[in-house]
Amino acid sequence: MNQQARTRAGSGRWALAAALTSLAIAVSSMASGVGQSADPVRPGPDEVRASGAVGAGSPDHRAHGSPVYSVINLPVEKDANSFLNEKGQVAFSSYLFNDAGFFDGERAYALGSLGGGYATVSGLNNLGVVIGHTNDASEPFPRYGPYIWTAARGMRALPGPGGSYALAINDRNQIVGDIPAPGITARAARWDPNGRIRTLGPLPLSWSEARDINDLGIAVGFADVAGGDLHPMLWDATGRQIDLGSLGGSVGITYFVNKWGAAAGIGDTPGDAHVAAFYWSPRSGKVPTGAQDTGFRLVTALNDRGEISGNTLLPSRYAAYFWTRSRGMTLLPGLGPGDTDVLDLNNRGEMVGQILQSGGNRAVRWQGLRTPVDLTSRVHRAPAGLVISTASAINDAGVIAAHSNAGMILLRPGTRGTDAPVLGPIAGLADTVVVGDEARLSLSFVDNSATQTHKAKATWTDGCDTSYPTVREARGVGSVDFQHRFCAPGLFTVTVQVTDSGGRSTVTRHPVWVLEPEMATLRGQGTVAATASGAGAKAGPLRFALWAPLSNQAAAMAGGRTRAGAGFVSLSGPFEFRAQEIKEASRSGELVRLEGTGRYNGLPGYRFVLEAVDGGEGKRASKDALRVRISHKDAEGKEVVDYDNGGAGGMRVSMVAVARNRSALVEGGLHLHE
Repeated sequence: MNQQARTRAGSGRWALAAALTSLAIAVSSMASGVGQSADPVRPGPDEVRASGAVGAGSPDHRAHGSPVYSVINLPVEKDANSFLNEKGQVAFSSYLFNDAGFFDGERAYALGSLGGGYATVSGLNNLGVVIGHTNDASEPFPRYGPYIWTAARGMRALPGPGGSYALAINDRNQIVGDIPAPGITARAARWDPNGRIRTLGPLPLSWSEARDINDLGIAVGFADVAGGDLHPMLWDATGRQIDLGSLGGSVGITYFVNKWGAAAGIGDTPGDAHVAAFYWSPRSGKVPTGAQDTGFRLVTALNDRGEISGNTLLPSRYAAYFWTRSRGMTLLPGLGPGDTDVLDLNNRGEMVGQILQSGGNRAVRWQGLRTPVDLTSRVHRAPAGLVISTASAINDAGVIAAHSNAGMILLRPGTRGTDAPVLGPIAGLADTVVVGDEARLSLSFVDNSATQTHKAKATWTDGCDTSYPTVREARGVGSVDFQHRFCAPGLFTVTVQVTDSGGRSTVTRHPVWVLEPEMATLRGQGTVAATASGAGAKAGPLRFALWAPLSNQAAAMAGGRTRAGAGFVSLSGPFEFRAQEIKEASRSGELVRLEGTGRYNGLPGYRFVLEAVDGGEGKRASKDALRVRISHKDAEGKEVVDYDNGGAGGMRVSMVAVARNRSALVEGGLHLHE
């Protein structure tokens, strides 16, 4: 298993679009090229020999069976960013709630920040050390940069210049990512445990970045070279660079490195016609994971046996695959109709992901190449209504991180999770309601102790009056019933906390959009597979959540403009942005334009312009589009563009521009309420 497997709520469609985004990164054609090092990677057993008694291509070494799982709720929404390690610990961060946490196997900790109010997580090792990014309380402008966190010492800033990014950590507490460098976007770097920063490889043409690191100190990522092509790279323990070469196209990225120094990534094929996946080792060199002329192929995990999981685009569907050197690529079976999507692979050949069906996604676990198991059906004493939609990570002990309608959860093999209550989803709460609606809500829970009694609390962020919850229970099974009348429009959150008589609490949080019948609004949540331009801008998938009131329909259709009231805009991915004020909102047909100010990577004083296209009911989500432009004024008062995912051609969005600029949504949707 990739010990830093990122749990994702995305589908195969999301992953493929995200890869296309990464491969469309705009690189500069200026500066000098990167020389290729001839130094070999530290030698180690070949990927097949390293697998021990288990032959490559034969992952079913365990007796086939379907274990039952106990559920552990994590206090974060289902779409949160998170990492699972081999101890069954999880680090997570919420782009909706602007906070981060760590679960040590028994209880959850809030990570806090360095004074600026929010933090994100980007890595976790097997020692329980968390890395990520936060802003501090510096005056007059907060400093945004990487941190390291432990339960014993809390959060500390990593040394180095502001604007650095820490993206992976190994079990020696070596951290890799990138740091700013004069005249270019960024340079790949490594932080050693003593705080020393070591740059990796020669100065790139415009950008290099390290994405993963193993315990030998071998790091992988990418760098641009003379001519402007982006190549997959590997750096040895001394920082010397090895160019893994292209797959014939102009862009390639190495995403994973295993304990032996074998690596995996993706790259464009000749003519940039397709996206193909590759495997590389010191013995075999670079090997494509199957034919290169069948569309797109991605890598989602690389284990220590040299086996790969990934997703590919077939003529009629998206499909998960398993790859070994001896057998090549084998498509994973599904559960009847529906696309398959694999997200992680451990060292026992067990894989997890989801089946994408018209009736809703279902989380699954593959034991090698056998028919997958629907994980919802394997939960021991599940709370009523629990549905597990995506399994995003699995460690060698079989612990699974997953997304459910009750938020993010852990599935621990066996019949006992923790002593805290296990909560189900909030029944009766729609994602979208109307001001004046009164919701009668309930939530089921179970407890592994039949003698415990429980109390509950429901907290809403809308400030509206709410009833005190009532609890009914018997022999370790119970329900929480409560009511709420919605009195104000906006994007709000309900938090339900259930506490047992021993003082152990479990929390679930759920966002809800509240509409005003007489108010035109724009709302949405999802992911944009966006390229970017701008001063130091990084490309990558951009996640968003927004709600904003608009002008009345007549004025909007006429191109009128009105002062907007309170709204919410949250952006996360290549950067972090939170709107402080939406100053203007205008509409023309299905196109909405928002303008305002906010904090970019924690710094105030940035202006944003957001344009959104609602593709309409019955159309594919990819017809929806989101254009984001963020800028600030320099010391001379000139505008500096920090991020623009639309490229050249002005801010106006069109369907042609959507296809050209890659601002189409690949997950979620945008909705105009008349």
